[in-house]
Amino acid sequence: MAKFEFVNFSFKPEEFLVEEIGADGTLFELDKAFALGKGEDQALERDYFTHFVLQKREWNTAQALGALARFLHIKHLRFNFAGTKDRNALTTQLCSVFALPPDRLEQAKGRVKDVQINGSWKARGKVKLGDLQGNRFTITPTAENCAGLMPIASRVLVKAHSAKFLFPNFFGLQRFGSIRHNTAEVGRHILREEFEAAVMNYLAFSEGERDEESVAARKRLAEEKDFAKAGEYFPRHLKYERMLLEHLAQNPKDFVGALGKFPRSLLLMFIHAFQSKLFNLFLEERLRKDKLWLLEEKGKLIGSDSVLTEEEIALLDTEGIPQDSFKIKQMPFLSSKGSERPFFAELKEFQVLNENPLTLRFSLDAGCYATVALSWLLKE
Repeated sequence: MAKFEFVNFSFKPEEFLVEEIGADGTLFELDKAFALGKGEDQALERDYFTHFVLQKREWNTAQALGALARFLHIKHLRFNFAGTKDRNALTTQLCSVFALPPDRLEQAKGRVKDVQINGSWKARGKVKLGDLQGNRFTITPTAENCAGLMPIASRVLVKAHSAKFLFPNFFGLQRFGSIRHNTAEVGRHILREEFEAAVMNYLAFSEGERDEESVAARKRLAEEKDFAKAGEYFPRHLKYERMLLEHLAQNPKDFVGALGKFPRSLLLMFIHAFQSKLFNLFLEERLRKDKLWLLEEKGKLIGSDSVLTEEEIALLDTEGIPQDSFKIKQMPFLSSKGSERPFFAELKEFQVLNENPLTLRFSLDAGCYATVALSWLLKE
């Protein structure tokens, strides 16, 4: 089997809609108000969480919650969410914030650009990462946003209307960064405890960067390595970069401390991205060899406790990562024991909402990528 090629999608937000499906099966539809809290929870005065449905456009999850935190003058660490959502999309998802009254959260309505609060209520526990069934996608593929792969309607319909449409469960490109695709490399440096290299890659890597001012700033920092000076010319919209630069201007050698300025969820994303890269490489190799194997088989997201095959050990060696690297001594909260992920995913509840322009709707389990499903649908 030939190497699997990801399609180069370039959707506008209105062409890529993502609605989260909660752990209890609730579909958080776009522009729909929700009030799901139990009546007895509304009287909670301390040690409570406010759950809310976040709707956003052209923000990733961390950025949108960061913008809310700044508007509300609270720390971003008080926010939690069930699953991350793409930046180049119009999305909904369930989130929570610690000890912030719903009426105060509602003050953000209409005050943060391209962010909506579709209902909020008190609850006793926070929203935890992974507390979702999956997502419903409504997508409008065209010749322009699907790299010219048109007409596609006939083969999409034939494939997706098969009794059970399964596709290789690769992690999509957005797992590795929506623009620069370097999150796995940052994660690799962290695992190797190359903290300076991790910070410099995050700050100075410019391949794929679209904004000319950002490209110039990253290249200048790579040459000069003057963190204090960089704080003067780095674009204002690069908020995480500026946060790291501010710390390094005062503590030029404290790269672990600089990384500690990130939200824990973002730091974990770097580690998870590297694990995802390994998974993709192994799945691609299995497909290339075209072995007869069960579709229900699972692959490893390699961690410190994973029981590895010779092939997986060889893959780690190729990447220069001993298995015990997943126990990160200087940042133990990033350590990973490992887990598993199905090699194949199922396209569920497939519908054609419109034929001209073609508009598709389907659901996927949590952690599966619509862009990968589409890439497989569009594959000749």
